[in-house]
Amino acid sequence: MTTTKAGEDFLRRRALEAREAIGLSLKEAARLLGFQNYQTLSAIEKGKRNVNAHELSSMARIYGRSLDYFFEHEVPSDPIPLWRKKIVTSSDLKPIQREFLSFLENYTDMEALLELKRKWKDIQRNYDKQDFLVRGYELADHLGAETWRALSLGSRPGFNLLAVLENDLRVKVLHLPLPKESGVSGATVVDEALGVGILINANDVPWRRNFDLAHELFHVITWDVFTPDEVGDGTVKTKPEKYADTFASSLLLPRMHLLGAINEVTTSNEIRLVDIIELAKDFGVSIDAILWRLVNLEVLKKEYVKKVLDDQEVRKLDQARRKGLYDKKRPAKLPERYIFLACRCVMEGKISRGTFAK
Repeated sequence: MTTTKAGEDFLRRRALEAREAIGLSLKEAARLLGFQNYQTLSAIEKGKRNVNAHELSSMARIYGRSLDYFFEHEVPSDPIPLWRKKIVTSSDLKPIQREFLSFLENYTDMEALLELKRKWKDIQRNYDKQDFLVRGYELADHLGAETWRALSLGSRPGFNLLAVLENDLRVKVLHLPLPKESGVSGATVVDEALGVGILINANDVPWRRNFDLAHELFHVITWDVFTPDEVGDGTVKTKPEKYADTFASSLLLPRMHLLGAINEVTTSNEIRLVDIIELAKDFGVSIDAILWRLVNLEVLKKEYVKKVLDDQEVRKLDQARRKGLYDKKRPAKLPERYIFLACRCVMEGKISRGTFAK
């Protein structure tokens, strides 16, 4: 491909930045690109060898970038997601982050082509940091209940939350099968250009995914309240992370519906462990979430709950009662709305069939 000297210099820098952003070494990238040795790629990045159209197309695909990225000078820097349970080294995080951001970029491009408006700002609230300093847990609990009502999530929110976020608020949710050693269960991005994106680990059990989705929603709502340093990288339970857990419990386990369900199953004012497990299944959450929610509602004592959760027999009983649910409800990687928009774009001539297939 023919470019000017300045253009070649810009192109080589873009190729280098794209490779480093995804965390690939020269040898790894050269192998994926089909070069016989890494010196070829090194020569391209140093400006000693031109890159042809096929090679550039391969770079765009492997590095998770559009072709425009390699030519446009005004490309905004990547937004940095808030990670939950961040893996040990940032280099290991880069491929996951780039795949997540590429998904958001493609999704946003389709929304723009179809002239669809954003709706995620409807869920944000005008609280500030001082509000949480004064009554953090109380406010998080109130905010969960308020959001539950605003989104009309019904008596079992865990089974409705994903569809409501994607279709009503147009939040972009990606499920990636992340390896266990990654330690990642979720991430959030709020960006003026890309909108709201939430990443969920598809390998987690359904009730864990429900809770993580609700947890990440808190960070969306309070995005301008806490700094990334205050939220942390997920390796330590900071105050904002604890608030997010309180919010998620309140959202997924509405007070009136949870207490009503307990009244239906208890006899002689006794809550049996098997009833707790069935309630957890019914609401689509973990037994931990149910028990701690009941502590917050002053139905159970903290000491009793700690003792129950330390009992391995209880854990085994929970696993036995939920057997079969682990694989039955595996989420699709791409949201239905994403696929629907892609179909609309190709049918309306907004994108080519080649782009659609890609």
